Amino acid sequence: MARHLARIHGTEEDKVNCPFYFKIGACRHADRCSRIHHRPAFSQTILIKHIYRHPIREAELQAAKEGRSVDGVEVDEAKAREDFLVFFEGFFDELSKFGRLEALHICDNLGDHMIGHVYAKFSEEEEAADALNVMNGRYYNGRKMEVEFSPVTDFREARCRDFDEDTCRRGGFCNFMHIKPVPICLIRDMEEDAEDERRREEMERVERRRKEERRSTRRDRKGDRRGGGRRDRGDRERKSGSRRSRSRSRSRSHSRSGSRERGGGRDRSISADGVGAK
Repeated sequence: MARHLARIHGTEEDKVNCPFYFKIGACRHADRCSRIHHRPAFSQTILIKHIYRHPIREAELQAAKEGRSVDGVEVDEAKAREDFLVFFEGFFDELSKFGRLEALHICDNLGDHMIGHVYAKFSEEEEAADALNVMNGRYYNGRKMEVEFSPVTDFREARCRDFDEDTCRRGGFCNFMHIKPVPICLIRDMEEDAEDERRREEMERVERRRKEERRSTRRDRKGDRRGGGRRDRGDRERKSGSRRSRSRSRSRSHSRSGSRERGGGRDRSISADGVGAK
């Protein structure tokens, strides 16, 4: 039984857990879904929800604001492409500060539950947690970022293969990820830049630690010299005090012996006087 449940977990056969949320980290039914959405407490992947401004949706909103029909809105493809690459580079640079990125995907979907989603997969769960803690609640381009852990770690199961082959019939409202393509040469260049930046920061951290250790060593040496000077002065004072004590003791001894001698002379003279008197 347990083996059977493990086999069907996250598949269409699973009548308890939502397969779309398990594969994609999003479900068109949201909280109204009849199946369970298991939100991970930690993951290598974070989801930044609805942060990318899709050019088609932006054109539709602009047309509606101007009182024009939203049907058949036109988009400047060259400008939209340039804006997307600028957006991708900015997020790649920002997220790379938290660790090594294994994947950064921006959804091209138009469905309300997936539009503008950004998925970032890190090499370590701790790096993803750092990114979530810092990015969640911040603002980007006037929008407050809502960041959460995503159950998606294998994007091969999440992406729409028909979209990759330019044959998806559902268009932007497909329930699988339509991942916007990025030139591989751009990704490689940004990975190299991020790696160089991490090496530079690591060298700076090492140099700061060395400087701190050298300062600490100098402080310890100065403390030892001060302590040694105080100990030397204390030793000299004790020795001087001992010499003065011995000198005073000798003086008192000489004084007592002299007094005894003088007292003895008087006794003898009295005795002599006494004898003479007799």
